[in-house]
Amino acid sequence: MAGESLTTIFNALPQLFDDDLIRQWNRTTVLLGEIQASAGVSEGKGKNVAFDVEFTGATASTVAEGADVATTEYAQDLDIPAITSWATYRSSFQVTEQELDAAFSSGPAGMPAALRDLFASRILSSGASIASQIENDSLIGTGVDNSGNPTIVGIYNAIAASGSYLGINPLTYTEWVSTVISNGGVSRALTPDLIEQVDSGIFTASSQPWDLVMTSPGVARKYNQFFTSGSAGTNSVPLVRMNDMAGRPVYGLSPVNDGQMQYDTMFFKGRKVLRNRLNPVGELALLNTNFMKMKYLPARASVQRDIKNFLQTLGAQGSSGGMAPIQATGMQMRVAELAKTGDSLKVTMRITCQLALTRRNAFGLLTNISET
Repeated sequence: MAGESLTTIFNALPQLFDDDLIRQWNRTTVLLGEIQASAGVSEGKGKNVAFDVEFTGATASTVAEGADVATTEYAQDLDIPAITSWATYRSSFQVTEQELDAAFSSGPAGMPAALRDLFASRILSSGASIASQIENDSLIGTGVDNSGNPTIVGIYNAIAASGSYLGINPLTYTEWVSTVISNGGVSRALTPDLIEQVDSGIFTASSQPWDLVMTSPGVARKYNQFFTSGSAGTNSVPLVRMNDMAGRPVYGLSPVNDGQMQYDTMFFKGRKVLRNRLNPVGELALLNTNFMKMKYLPARASVQRDIKNFLQTLGAQGSSGGMAPIQATGMQMRVAELAKTGDSLKVTMRITCQLALTRRNAFGLLTNISET
């Protein structure tokens, strides 16, 4: 009889898997994280999202000594409602009781912990999908999808559009416009002066200091010397010892990165510069988070399960390759179990929300930037 090897008993041994479930999707929510960090996320109320904004109407002039007040002198600033509709984002999944029982009974050894609690894992994934779609629409949403459903009006459309926004027409109220520097659809190289032109326009229109730059990965890559140096063309990025974030140092020097591989040292005029995977190609926006308001409808008594800031748990589960791939939205998510049929559990999750730029002239946009 011949001696044995692993091949001899290979099929008789159980298949064991590593403890981690390595998610391959990228649902990072950079913009939503910044809005939340600036305390721009809050509960909404009522049938829509509405703000009162004020435009110039009051006047002042010199008069002769002792002159009476003429009827033409009576004027006051104009208070106008800015209104937009809610947008609802939903994701649903279905699992069978047999599936749940089989997943739970398969552990704990030899399989990812995330799959043992299959129900929670599906909630996490669906929630991240909703957050990613909200992030996408917060950047480039048009206000309506291909099926006619309301969406968020994204910052790039709100800033770039010359037409009405939140029901206010800039032809009537000329202060309701942003600074936009474009090049007639022809791409050209980015220069610090182009960004300065946008900055100058914002200052002239509002005197409100923008505090964040959002751009595409391609722009950040090609023109990083403008954002990581004291002066254009002179790179002075602080360097640190490289580390793989798992306690195993690698010898060498590298620019400082945060947990989402954003350069901690990318800035312009002292303000943070962030790249966003969903950012329009060849565009760069100067944002003012003080005037970015994300409102959401809070879940009430009928909710079977509320999760607030639930996305914060994903990176801490040790199942994402050692790096948190998403950020919290700061919004409550409604998670409800639908009517059961057979042994299937049907779950739907949704957020009803809307983003509003409440002072349009405090924002600026630079387009037609070459990334090649």
